Amino acid sequence: ENEGVNQIFNGFVDQNRQKRGMKATAATSAAAAPASSSTVVAATKGLQLDDIKPFWSSFYPIVSRELPFAVTKFLVFDLAAGNIADFLNNSNIMGGDTKIQVGVGTAGLLLSAFSGALAGIAGAFVSHPADLILTLTSASSREGGEEKDWRVIVKELLSSDGGVLNLYAGFPARAVFFFLVIGAQFFLYDYVKTLLEVGTDDLTLVLDVFYAIRQGL
Repeated sequence: ENEGVNQIFNGFVDQNRQKRGMKATAATSAAAAPASSSTVVAATKGLQLDDIKPFWSSFYPIVSRELPFAVTKFLVFDLAAGNIADFLNNSNIMGGDTKIQVGVGTAGLLLSAFSGALAGIAGAFVSHPADLILTLTSASSREGGEEKDWRVIVKELLSSDGGVLNLYAGFPARAVFFFLVIGAQFFLYDYVKTLLEVGTDDLTLVLDVFYAIRQGL
């Protein structure tokens, strides 16, 4: 297994060295040939920063997609769950002195699922342009050509018919997917908490313990 990982690593480094060599001079056609076993073994010798950079080539595009999605997801969930619970409790829809608590009881679990579904749609909306650009960037490299710069892809999308709306191509399918997935995520999270009888006070107690340890108390 270790030999397989090393071979993949060496092959990746050697492949990127070949690409850099092809860019440096048009007379390096031999560099485009498949790497021999001796070349692959020697790939990690004299490892340079440029050999490592490709491993993080998609770091910024992925962060630009995942960070807005995660922030929006939790923000919208808290706002939606809190406001809906307050509205239902103030309007006395449940009748009597029954109060809905997020994630507690059947009504609370349904509220968690619904709020999570809304959060999934909001997160998908905010992060979809970055997801589309990342997908098109990866697709351009798989077609055998050089990977397109994300700025070029954005310019092409905006200059085409539809303008800004092109950044949301395929959004309905992605919205439906996260509507279901994120709704189920929050539902299962609160359901497991209820099943294990873990309440908000328990979680607060754990945080207090960690805080006390950090302060050396």
